[in-house]
Amino acid sequence: MIGGMRPPTGPPGEVADGDITVLHVDDEPGFADMTAEFLQRAGRFDVLTEERGEDALARIADEPVDCVVSDHDMPGMNGLELLAQVRERYPDLPFILFTGKGSEEVAGEAISAGVTDYLQKGGGTDQYTVLANRIRNAVEQDRSRRALEASQKRLSLFIDQSPLGVIEYDDTFDIVRVNGAAEEILGYDERDLVGGTWMPFVPPDQRRHVAEIERQLLENNGGYHTVNPNVTASGETIYCEWYNRVVTDDDGEVVAIFSQFRDVTDRRERERDLARTNAVLRALVDHLDVGVLVEDEGREVVAANEALTDLLGVESSPADLEGRDCAAAAAELKGLFADPDAFVDGIEARIAGEETVATDRLRLADGRRLERTYVAYDLPEGEANLWLYRAGDD
Repeated sequence: MIGGMRPPTGPPGEVADGDITVLHVDDEPGFADMTAEFLQRAGRFDVLTEERGEDALARIADEPVDCVVSDHDMPGMNGLELLAQVRERYPDLPFILFTGKGSEEVAGEAISAGVTDYLQKGGGTDQYTVLANRIRNAVEQDRSRRALEASQKRLSLFIDQSPLGVIEYDDTFDIVRVNGAAEEILGYDERDLVGGTWMPFVPPDQRRHVAEIERQLLENNGGYHTVNPNVTASGETIYCEWYNRVVTDDDGEVVAIFSQFRDVTDRRERERDLARTNAVLRALVDHLDVGVLVEDEGREVVAANEALTDLLGVESSPADLEGRDCAAAAAELKGLFADPDAFVDGIEARIAGEETVATDRLRLADGRRLERTYVAYDLPEGEANLWLYRAGDD
């Protein structure tokens, strides 16, 4: 065994009958056999036996053991000495001292040495039922502890290795833990934040808002996703997107809050730049004195203006056209033209052709003439189309 580690023999959590391996150490073979028989009847325990403490230590090193049950008064290594050796090598292995030598002195020494439980041998069979229950309880607690430790280790690994910033709060919203990504984003060391609140990295004009989010989270009633301005240790204002998770106990009480976050300052600036650009383009399209229809690479109408609907003499608004399939819209509008098929076929021919800019002359059913200019343009996802319509010369 390496580093005092011992392989578990059963799953963490509640102990079921038949899955507990007990090592019983007693120099009286007859009593050891009787104990094994009664334990197996009481709970179908798997009982291993040894007569000497030295042999018991070797057995633990070679085989998985859930619990040691040992007599005290034995030749060579006694029960307390065996307990001391077990605790040195396997600090958490359940160890029950089951001895006929009952004294306050032995019990006190056993407790000081870290015994799990102490039980004095009796004369009847009830003692084996008691022993079985003590073993089962000790192993269940040990497995529960190991399960909790494993869960906490997994959580720590997740937090430490997460590319997102992670801050853990307790049930009073004091900071318990800060991972490396959070330190990098906010510019604070973990030791500067642990034990405090979110105040250092929240701008003064946002604290009322964040306090309301805190209230909602503590009540488990919202605040799970927010985008807020934050202040780094150097005083720089950044924008972060926060995902908050509330952890509750079996009674529904909040025991912890985990906040994962990332710096979205650059993304927010790009979105604002894109919104400004779109607003300018929208204003330009709306105020042009020529009809405009813009398709994306999938031939969906992404923009149209009133000059187009006025020129065609239709009651539809530009918003009615936007989002529609361009080919379907053309099929519905073709009745406005003197040669409906030529209108539709001309669109398909221009898209399929090699010219990136071309102009066609069309006649409406009411006799008016139009000029339609086709312009191909590139998007990252592929080629798209721009159509400009204007009144033609009669």
